[in-house]
Formats: sequence, C-alpha cells, structure tokens
Amino acid sequence: MSTEAKVGAFVMVGLLLMAVAIFLLGDFTLENRYTIFVKFGDVAGLSNNAPIKLSGYEVGQVKGIDLKGNRVVVTAKIRKGIDVYEGASFTVGITGIIGSKFLEITQGDPKAAAIPDGTTVLGVDPVPLDKAMTNALRGMDDLMASLNSASAKPGTLARNLNDTVANLRDLTGNLNELIETSRPNLSKAMARTDAITQKLDDLLAKSNQVMASLSTDKGAVGALMNDPKVKEDVKETVANVKEMAGTAKDVLGRMTQFQVSWNYDWRYEHQARAARSDIGLKISPREGRYYYIGGSNLGNDSDAKEVDNDYSRANKVDALLGWERGPFDVGVGVIRSGGGARVSVTPFYKDPIGKKFSLTAQAYDFGRNRVIESRRFDSPVYDIGLMARINKFFGIGGRLEDVAEIRRWQTWANVTFEDKDVAYLFGMVSFGAAGTKGRSKSK
Repeated sequence: MSTEAKVGAFVMVGLLLMAVAIFLLGDFTLENRYTIFVKFGDVAGLSNNAPIKLSGYEVGQVKGIDLKGNRVVVTAKIRKGIDVYEGASFTVGITGIIGSKFLEITQGDPKAAAIPDGTTVLGVDPVPLDKAMTNALRGMDDLMASLNSASAKPGTLARNLNDTVANLRDLTGNLNELIETSRPNLSKAMARTDAITQKLDDLLAKSNQVMASLSTDKGAVGALMNDPKVKEDVKETVANVKEMAGTAKDVLGRMTQFQVSWNYDWRYEHQARAARSDIGLKISPREGRYYYIGGSNLGNDSDAKEVDNDYSRANKVDALLGWERGPFDVGVGVIRSGGGARVSVTPFYKDPIGKKFSLTAQAYDFGRNRVIESRRFDSPVYDIGLMARINKFFGIGGRLEDVAEIRRWQTWANVTFEDKDVAYLFGMVSFGAAGTKGRSKSK
C-alpha cells in the first residue's frame, strides 16, 4: 500500500471516530420521539437532558428548558409507542435527599385520549426541599406552641392534635381518679408486698431444708418418715407450697414490670402536599418484649384532596408483637390494616451520639391488588426511613414510602412519652387476673 493510501485510511478512521464521539457526547438518539411542552412556575433545579419517568419507568429525556414570561417551559421528548393520557400529572421528582432531579409523570385515566404531539400542559410546581424543611420546622413550632398555649388559634393539624391531647388528658384524669379512689387499699397492699416477698423467700429456703431432711433417717422427722405414706404426703404438701409461693412472687413482680408509652408520628408527603398522623400505645410487659396498637393516617376520609395523586388510605389499624434486642427492634402483625413486619436498626447504639440515629424499614399488604385514583397497585408496600432523636421525647427524619410503586418522600417527626399511670393500671389488671386464676385453682 502506498504512503498516500495509508494517510487517507488514517484520516478516514480518525473522521469516523470523531463522528462517533460527537454522536455519543452530543447525546443524539435514533429513537422516534414526540414532544409535550410542560409549563411550571418553578422547576426546582431541573436540568436539561434529565430523564423523564412515567410511574417510575424511564420513557424519555428533557430536551429544553426555556423561560417564557413568568413561566418556565420544559420540552419533554417521549418515546413513541408510550402514551401519556389526558389528566396525567407532571412534576419534578428527586431520587433522594440530595439525588438528581427528573421529570415525573403520574399516568392519567387509561380510558381518556392520549396527549397528542406538540401539546402544552400545566405541571405541578414542586416544593423545594429547603422550603419543605423550613415549613416542617415552622409547623412543628406552631404545633408545640399550640400545645403550650390554650389561647392560641391553631390550624387544622394543631387543632386535631389538641383534640387528641385533650382526649388523652381526659383518659389520664379518669385513670388518676380511679387510682386515687383505690389508693388507700393499694398503698397498704404495696407496703406489704416487700414483707410478703421476704416471707416467701424464707418459706422457700425452709422448704428446701425440709426436703433435704426427708431424704435421711436422722432425728424425729427421719423416724416419722420411715412410714412411706406419711413421707409421700409431706413431700407432696411441701411441693405444693413451693409452687404456690413461686407463683405469688411472679404475680407481685408484674405490678412494677409494665412500661407504657404513647407514640405520635406526623408525616408530610411533599408530592401529595398532605400530612399524615399516626398514634399508638406501646405496652412492654417485660424487658425486650412489647405490644403496639394504634391507628395510621388518621383523619376525615371525606376531606378534599389538594392533588389528584394522593394514594393514601385513611384510618387504618396497626397491631404488632415486637422484640427488642441490642440494636434491633423487630415487630410483626398488622400494619395499616395489612399483614406485615417492620424492623429498626441502630448501627452505633453503644456510642452516645451514634445511638441517636436509626434506620427503619417495613413491608406489608403483600396481597395488594386494587385501583386508587385510576391507578392499579399490585406490589407489596415497602417503606424505608432514617430517624434522628433530638431527645427521648422528640425525633425528626425522613422516609420513602411505597418504593415499589410510587416512591413518595415524606418529612417525619415523632413524639414519644411514657405514661406511668397507664402502666400502673396495666400492672393492677395483670395482678387481678393472676389472682383470679390462683383462686380458681384452689377451689
């Protein structure tokens, strides 16, 4: 091959490689796409060439962001063959707290017509994360102010929480009245508990000595025990006394073992612009074991929704059996009226600072197959979150809900406080129930 031919071949290969590089770096595509123009008041940092996702599935790219008047127009290029129906919702999504932005489409009604090429639609302005956190903290300030001031004029959330706290106050007042009424007798009973326990310990020690002496023939007792029938009767009697004494100690100990705490969760879902409220009672009969019962998404289910893509179901029930071991907290049972389980992990629970941070996850409603707001849901619900405890009463964090279907980010606040009056009442109920069983056995 001549030198001219080699140079020509080298130039052709170079031009070909340059063309391929320009094609790749320029993000050109050979796909057939159609265009939808979306108008926003604020795109919250959405960038050109950002992906477009329809119900979590990538279907195109943003190919232009222009300011026209006081509106921002986003040029959305969507692959042909993928229809977006009229009534669909367009907004700016985020993959995490500091993740990348994308154009999110929530599908419209499949019975409606598809949006044609070149159509201009209105998007739903996103709430920037910094403003959302500011609003959340301001809302918590208003919430705490409304709790501390009876003369305040709270909003809907504060008013609902005030009603809840008022009901709790009435319940606690009734319990206090019940305990106060029975306090004289209870005080006498509790004053005698230590003495009874000490006597039971002495009785158990002496019974062990008697049982040891029965196995020998020494002394008057040993001689008496030469009679096989008398020996067997005495052994049976002593065994019954030991069993009854052990049961009595266990029953008396239950009165101080119970721990009861109220748990309140407030969650703000930014996509739906709606707040959720959960409240429940955690009952721990002994260390490392608890029962939790409460309600989720509490509110009036006939209230109007601010946006069309609010898929939550109001007024659901939680009922869990839980175990706490070191950094792990595991509960199984019913979550939002569906069978499931939840787990919380505190990776650095031995560190004074690290123990304030915990990771949570839950899964439930494994047989879900329903249509909500014209959208079908057929995957289980998976939620993940992060909680930071400010103190033993208050914590803040965030969580992603329904990761397999719609992935909604929520700001999360938690209030927890122990109720010793209710714990004392549970101890008395347990004492009475055990006492009734003991009396029925003696008859």
